Amino acid sequence: MRYLLTREGQDLEAQVEPEGAGHRVTIEGRSHHVDGALGETMRVRVDARPVEGWVSRRGDTLEVELRGRAYRFRVRDPRAPKLTRRRSSEDAARGELHAPMPGLVVQVLTHEGEEVEAGHPVVVVEAMKMQNALVAPLKGRVTSIPVTPGTAVESGQLLLAITPEEP
Repeated sequence: MRYLLTREGQDLEAQVEPEGAGHRVTIEGRSHHVDGALGETMRVRVDARPVEGWVSRRGDTLEVELRGRAYRFRVRDPRAPKLTRRRSSEDAARGELHAPMPGLVVQVLTHEGEEVEAGHPVVVVEAMKMQNALVAPLKGRVTSIPVTPGTAVESGQLLLAITPEEP
């Protein structure tokens, strides 16, 4: 699977393919074998030497720590539909959170009636072997959650509705 990464304004291309129990990650022509899962300590072979690291993903941000250095990337999937700013802002104004790409709901982090803050993780969707924490588009009360863990979702499918907090 091909991904587009942006780090400090520089665009990079990454290729991720299954390899044994882990994955082969190639970034700008340099390949590394990675064992582990997001949010856990991972083993990475860098220049043929094993290195322990940490990788976590929240929305479109990928954070990587290797050899005591932290790296932050913005991740874009070239296969994912382009969500325009207009659609995203319209969805946020309506208090709706939609799936940005096809995937599987693995966790719902809130419940109907709960007050949530804008930017607070509310649903985790697994897509292309990556878990993506999706966040509340605005502050308000959760009014509907039409999905549960294990639900397969399509791009654009409603995951959660929020009634905006009154000013």
